[in-house]
Amino acid sequence: MATLLTTQAISKHFGTREIFNNLSISFDEGAHVGFLGPNGAGKTTFLKILAGLLHADSGEVNQRRLARIGFLPQEDQFRPGDTVESALAAAIADQPSEQHEQETQVNIILSKFGFDNVHSPVEELSGGWRKRLALAREVIQRPDLLLLDEPTNHLDLEGIQWLEEMLLGVPFAFLVVSHDRYFLERVTDRVVELNPIYPEGYFSVSGCYSVFLEKRADFLEAQQAQQVTLANIVRREAAFLKSNSKAQRTKSKVRIEEAYRLKDELRDLKHRNAPTRTAGIDFESTGRGSKKLLEAKGLAKTFGNRLLFKDVSLLLSPGTRLGLLGSNGSGKTTLIRVLTGDLPPDEGTVVPAENLRVVVFDQMREELPRDMSLRQALAGRDDHVSFRG
Repeated sequence: MATLLTTQAISKHFGTREIFNNLSISFDEGAHVGFLGPNGAGKTTFLKILAGLLHADSGEVNQRRLARIGFLPQEDQFRPGDTVESALAAAIADQPSEQHEQETQVNIILSKFGFDNVHSPVEELSGGWRKRLALAREVIQRPDLLLLDEPTNHLDLEGIQWLEEMLLGVPFAFLVVSHDRYFLERVTDRVVELNPIYPEGYFSVSGCYSVFLEKRADFLEAQQAQQVTLANIVRREAAFLKSNSKAQRTKSKVRIEEAYRLKDELRDLKHRNAPTRTAGIDFESTGRGSKKLLEAKGLAKTFGNRLLFKDVSLLLSPGTRLGLLGSNGSGKTTLIRVLTGDLPPDEGTVVPAENLRVVVFDQMREELPRDMSLRQALAGRDDHVSFRG
């Protein structure tokens, strides 16, 4: 397949912090690529560089002549006063086609994307339908490569299934950042992980997500074994040079330089193989040992004449991991806001434990320093509840 876009030794820093260094990756026509990496690895930064929204500190990004690169960010932005129809019409306004042809394009895309009322104001759409509209706005511009940054955010289960089907049928290549393993398993035929544990700064596997997991495990196991082997070689060389000064003087310059090279390689291997240490969370070590972090009884909430939920009761205790599902607009975010005290319930009560700490992560966009994990942020606190969208 022909190459659409290539990065050559690109690097990026924010202040003194290195995000990534000397990345050289190619993306081909028609490829369906899943893009992974730990928090802070630079996935969004990398996508913005590919889209031309950010510049790399060094290196080059080369794309095929006349190739169009689309970008779907995590945050959807529309003009004030836009309707569903006008948002798409504005996206193709500069195309060299007649107005009636553009109107036909808009209607076809909106129909494929499930929009019944083309005159609906964008600000009245739920988060899931805004995401659909933002995606439709990119698709109607006929990209050769579409970059998608966490596209399943705001989507309910039905919306995610729709997105999977849509991506499986598109004629263009795409590069998608996602933490949804089932989504990646279904829609990708190549997986790339951006991570400094790899010699080139990333690891690429042709195949679906499960194939990637298997090959990554094999690679990391081999890298650990390589460290053990190399450590033995370096140890023998160091012992020989130290115990035989005459041999050290007469030993060839090439042999000495090779010993130092191996030592440097071992240091790099140890750095890559070093386990990531994260702070643990122990609810029982807080001194309180609370068995009830938050208790809600008989909650109800209505907006206008629309009942979102009624008679909702739940108990969150230390260690509880509760999944909250529902279609777009069913009131999931509203319920969380009621539980956190941001909104009062129309009926029922919410009783938090004394000195309860509540942390809210909106759509998994952590408002934390780039180098701080959720566990590190919560370590050492009193009992807490965290809500993540």
